Amino acid sequence: MLKGLSVTCLVILLSFTSTIVKAQKKTKPFVWGINGHPLTQRDYSNNLDEQINAINDLGLTSYRFDVLLDKDGYAKKEPSFIEILNQLKKNNISALPALMQSGLKSESVDSIYQAAYGQGKNFGIRYGDYLTVVEVNNEGDNKIRLRDNPGKAKQGAYDTEKAKRFIAGIKGFIDGLKSVRADIKVTLSVSYIHYYYLQLLKDNNVNYDIIGCHWYSNMGDITRVKPMNSNVLSFISQSFNKPIWITEFNQFKGTTTVNFARQNEYINQSIQKIIDQGIIGGFFIYELFDQPSLKKRYPLEACYGLIYKDDLGQYTKKDAYQGYKQIVQYNSSAVH
Repeated sequence: MLKGLSVTCLVILLSFTSTIVKAQKKTKPFVWGINGHPLTQRDYSNNLDEQINAINDLGLTSYRFDVLLDKDGYAKKEPSFIEILNQLKKNNISALPALMQSGLKSESVDSIYQAAYGQGKNFGIRYGDYLTVVEVNNEGDNKIRLRDNPGKAKQGAYDTEKAKRFIAGIKGFIDGLKSVRADIKVTLSVSYIHYYYLQLLKDNNVNYDIIGCHWYSNMGDITRVKPMNSNVLSFISQSFNKPIWITEFNQFKGTTTVNFARQNEYINQSIQKIIDQGIIGGFFIYELFDQPSLKKRYPLEACYGLIYKDDLGQYTKKDAYQGYKQIVQYNSSAVH
């Protein structure tokens, strides 16, 4: 087909083709999101419009939030859950609910699996039309780790008996969900370098689709973690062969112990470096709003937001709000 082209034309054609390929790489689907608690925390109650307006202004496409389920797998605050799902859909924002199971106290692994299977099936039938991806539980690695063991990645750091029951609940829910809605993707979260949890999921044939990494500044540089200077994302990708999203990320303790500029500096210096590796397919900041109601009981968790309330009670954007918005805009462009 190229037989009659001159050398000059061929060079121009190849240059044009290269530009198109680069543009295609830049426009590969990527999920930009943020975390919130519209169903579970006081500072997210009665302000859903403000949450959605901020998500739209930031240019994000997904909202990750926790949902408490009853023993049958239905949302405990179902009318509010349905309202949130409808409002997000209306605004072209995908919901990523982190589903918190209950009613799985049995000591029998088989009975836990069967009960969880029913939960997942019920959830899929009731809410499947609203969703493309869900998370089952949150940071299961931390729920089965032995607190007095300094290990992070190895078997000895985990309560293996507790892990059997916990994983049976997750596996059962996913299998039940996919029995009625095979199209829904499932992400499971893991924090820091808790690789053995991912190995447990693999060994038990848990049928999930996406690994959701949680990373904060106190954990170091995710691309060069000490003492081995290893790249966590590369290791996980090569070892477990699944798509990876970062579903929680921020300055540790938010702006409780650092100023707004320092939080923004960490976000700006870290995110682009991670994105440029080309490994992850989604990125979520933790979180949208500060939670002053937590200051008394959980003071270190109160100031993770990109937005806070000033002395007059007005929602005010921190430096990191604009920083994250600019990163999203930059990376959402086809060519930059």
